[in-house]
Amino acid sequence: MAEKIKAAFFVNGNAEGSAQQAVNAVYTADQRNQLAERTDFYPEIITSDNLDEHLGKLQDLQVIFSTWGMLPLTGEQVRQFPQLSVLFYAAGATRPFRAPFEENGVIVCSASSANAVPVAEFALAQILLAGAGYFQNVPTGAEVWNEQRTRCFEKFGNYRQRVSILGNGRISALLQKWLKQHCLEVVVIPSRAERRAVSLAEGFSSSAVVVNLFPDRDDNVGVLNAPLFEQMPPNAVFMNVGRGRQVDEAGLIRVMKNRPDLTALLDVQIEEPPPDGSELYSLPNIRLSAHIAGSKGRELARMADYMIEEFSRFEKGEPLRYQVEADQL
Repeated sequence: MAEKIKAAFFVNGNAEGSAQQAVNAVYTADQRNQLAERTDFYPEIITSDNLDEHLGKLQDLQVIFSTWGMLPLTGEQVRQFPQLSVLFYAAGATRPFRAPFEENGVIVCSASSANAVPVAEFALAQILLAGAGYFQNVPTGAEVWNEQRTRCFEKFGNYRQRVSILGNGRISALLQKWLKQHCLEVVVIPSRAERRAVSLAEGFSSSAVVVNLFPDRDDNVGVLNAPLFEQMPPNAVFMNVGRGRQVDEAGLIRVMKNRPDLTALLDVQIEEPPPDGSELYSLPNIRLSAHIAGSKGRELARMADYMIEEFSRFEKGEPLRYQVEADQL
């Protein structure tokens, strides 16, 4: 019988709880039991506090499983695990900790594709509701009721409506696929200007809905500004499920005051939550949600499933599907 692969959890925990709580939040009891049965799993969760204490017993460690709260290791620390081959990260972005592993030949696999699913679902739901006029339909009395109902019937509808998606990553790819099933015209605007067939200005000026999915890079800070919002057609909707710092919030507030026909749906903001007294709370055509477009509750287990499936491919010597490539760092 083949010797089982040596595995361990490496998680520091986070502000919400301990390392054990962080692991339990993402890996269900069934998933943890499955890993324990299939591998020679180390009995302790490795954290920054106990790493030195357990190091001598982890010299034959071959794979690491982790999630949000992965402890950052230095290159020297990674080299102290000579048999380590793969880190399976049941969460999204690996930028804060990946480089020392890559530099020492350790493959990093991420469940960002799993995390993309609920974000794309959230965006799809909001796009379809926006096209139906749902967010602009807020009757406060009998007279307004009929006025708003008439407005929605006259000015809205999803059929062949144009939607511009800013960004062309995993979430965007899923969203593009699903939107095409709803007879919507989809325009994709990459985050890098040199790759665009359609400019930001054209996307904003011609679309009923604009969805921001730009990656979190410094060159995208503040690029979505007042001149773009001012160009939006009547009754258009801007949706941000990317990052708050990509939007010039002061410019957005100014335009939303002058254009009550427009709507902004902001799941992310520069400061989360925005400070008390911010006009993001009070303007009727700005709708905030508390950064909920992403894996939560039952959806967290999907990320662990993706990494367990990836481990199965590694175990069988099959090509990996979720290895983080150099250009994703």
